[in-house]
Amino acid sequence: MASARTDSRCLSCGFTAASGGEEWAEVEVPKLGRLTQCPECNSTNVTSGR
Repeated sequence: MASARTDSRCLSCGFTAASGGEEWAEVEVPKLGRLTQCPECNSTNVTSGR
């Protein structure tokens, strides 16, 4: 059975792409670790369907 694609969405600008996809950037934040970053507006306010 094939798994359904889950998307992540930027809550700041609405950009949507596959969760964990290459479209998303990542930023390393001290004490927080690696955060997903929107490539459109650079926000880290991202939600995923995982």
